[in-house]
Amino acid sequence: MIPAPEAARLINSRRRDAVVVSASAALRHWSALSERRDLDVDLTDCQDKAADVALGISLARPDAKVLILDTDAALRTNPGALLTTAASAPPNLVHFLLEDAGHRSTGGSPIPGISDINFAALAEEAGYPSVHRIEDLEDLALSLEDILMETGPVFVSIKVIHPVDPPPFPFRTMAESLAEVQETLATR
Repeated sequence: MIPAPEAARLINSRRRDAVVVSASAALRHWSALSERRDLDVDLTDCQDKAADVALGISLARPDAKVLILDTDAALRTNPGALLTTAASAPPNLVHFLLEDAGHRSTGGSPIPGISDINFAALAEEAGYPSVHRIEDLEDLALSLEDILMETGPVFVSIKVIHPVDPPPFPFRTMAESLAEVQETLATR
């Protein structure tokens, strides 16, 4: 298992100028360390819609790489997003799923049945052409650059453990972050 902040830190170090859509516990870690907040969409308002929002951005801006930082609890409430994303086949989209092995993102309360869901298999069955399962920080570090170069949509399940005291949620709304990302992309 990988500490969630370490996974986010590693993704941040390789993101370049990609748009990043994050939600839930992933958003807490991401907003605390992102070096390009002008390209981050913070889903504080609709946390189970990260894949949907990222899909829209990737289709509207095929010239921009789009990364999703999703969580198992959020994707569990919206698994249909996998089907829609795979069917839309955006070549510029990478969907990272931070699977919470310790249930800390839900205050230590396990979500019934969530440990039995194989999200990587679901993504593969939905039609994602490239699916990865990563449980080790070294494996993530060694494969991340290649993953980001693959033609999407790409799905990457990362087994993480969240810290006991995660960073706070950012103060800006989804609308505010989207407006900032639109402004930044308009100058490209």
